[in-house]
Parts: sequence; C-alpha cells; structure tokens
Amino acid sequence: MNAFRRTAAALLSTAALTLSASQALAWGPNGHAIVGDIAQDRLTPKAKAAVDQLLALEGHHTLDEVASWPDTVGHLPKDKGGLPDTLPWHYVDVPTDQPAYDAARDCAEDNCVIARLPEQARLLADPKAAPEARLAALKWVVHLVGDLHQPLHAAERDHDKGGNDVKVRYFGDDRNGHLNLHSVWDGSIVDRELGLSVNKDYSIDLAKAKAAAATLEPNITAYDGKAWLPKGSAKVGLKGIDPAVQAWAEESHGLARDVTYGLLPPPESDGVEGLAQGYETISWPLVRMRLEMAGVRLAWVVNQALGR
Repeated sequence: MNAFRRTAAALLSTAALTLSASQALAWGPNGHAIVGDIAQDRLTPKAKAAVDQLLALEGHHTLDEVASWPDTVGHLPKDKGGLPDTLPWHYVDVPTDQPAYDAARDCAEDNCVIARLPEQARLLADPKAAPEARLAALKWVVHLVGDLHQPLHAAERDHDKGGNDVKVRYFGDDRNGHLNLHSVWDGSIVDRELGLSVNKDYSIDLAKAKAAAATLEPNITAYDGKAWLPKGSAKVGLKGIDPAVQAWAEESHGLARDVTYGLLPPPESDGVEGLAQGYETISWPLVRMRLEMAGVRLAWVVNQALGR
C-alpha cells in the first residue's frame, strides 16, 4: 500500500503542475453543476452579462441549471426531441496503450469532444448566430468542458468503452451487477465524498451542489488559476482553444491510464474489481482537482467567447 500511495501522490503532483455511443454520462449532474458553479464565479462582467441574457431565454439564471442538458437530450430518442447522434461528442476514446491523441484514429469525421467543443465555443462567440443557437452552444460548452476532465472520457482499455465494461463493486455495492468503473468515476466518488445524491428522475438539489462547489473553491490558488490555463491565456483568445482542448484531453488520458486503470486493486474471486477506501483515498483528490480545473477552464472558454 505504501508504494501504491507514493505512485498516486507523484501522479497527482505532476497533474497539478501541468495539467462509443454507449459511453456513460460524465461526472453525473452533481459534478457538472459543480463545474458550472466554479466557473460562474470567474466570469468577467461582460461575459456574465452575455450569459445572463442567453440563459434568460429559457428562464434560467446560472450555469449549473443547464450543465446536464446535453446528457438529457443525448439519451432521448429523436421523436421525443432528443439528439442521440450527439452522444459521441461527449468523449474521445484514446487507447491506453497509445501515448497521445491521434485525430485520424480517435476522432473520425470530427465526431468527438476534441472537435466538437471548439466548434460550439466558436458558435457561442458568433454575434450573428441566432440567440437560441448560441444558448444551445453555451450549454454544450459548459457540459463538454466538464466531460473532458473526467479521465474515462478520454481513454479506453481493450475497447472497454471508457470503463463501461469493467464491472466493479464500490464499497460492497455492485448495483445488482450493473455498476461499472465509468459510473463510479462519473458520480459515485463525487457524491460519496461530498454527501450528494441524484434523484430517480436525474434531478439534483442545486443548492447542495452549489454549497459543495464552495467547499472546493478554497483549494484553487492564484497560481492554479494561471497554471491551468493555456500559456498566454489572457491574449490568445478562442484561436487557442483547439490546442488547449487537445492538451486537456491528453491530461485525462494519462490520468486514466496511470490512476483510474493503473491503480485498480486486484480482481476479487469472481473477477469483479472491488473498490473501497484504498482506491477512493487515492482517487478523490484527483477527481476533486479535475472538477476544479474544469471550472477554471470553463470560465476561460466562456470569457474568451463572450468578451473580456
């Protein structure tokens, strides 16, 4: 266990300094709301005014209220207003045995988060686009920045669909054989550590998520707020979003390979991975940091798109 912890600590330290259609949701609604809440507090006055104007089109007031909309519409059929063709937008399956992202291999026809996030950011920034289109783009930007920072949304091992095919028990619970590694990283770790929950209709208590975000905010130092952004971020504008998004995805890919997969405990007698305190003790600081990073970076993207 000591070597286990030392390896994880080294990986977390490095990350702090640098940093298929069946794919599950990322972070879950609580995680996405937290990312939106962290970003909300970092919007410039001009960007906040523009965000307020767009959100008002549907009677919303804050980013956390719309953060999970892409998941909702992605999992509805077309005849019920869904956008199932957008499911691949949420992730990029970079194999863990490959060192980095390769567009031809990992993002056919630009149908992955690395291509779609910049596309939606540019639509958000376009003053000639219809307000309704820009609002939808804002929702996508809020959501996809969050997705990009969940390690299993940028990696897969042996075609396991980002950990969806890796059956696990989490503190003894296997959800009747349906719990998997991806869902644990999406929501179980976040909700357990922060005392949050998700209702059967996928709704959450936004006030509790906001309070949870407030407990994470003090972890973000002034140094972090600069180090987590692209070099020259104050001047680069949206022209720098494409390399930034790829870099953020490759961070997640490396963390998935080395921590999410790499530090899994040995399978139990029935071949199911048993995840409990040792794994969570190592994973939670990484999950927390990725939420914080996503919030800071989301604010940067929105500020670049809607005015500094």
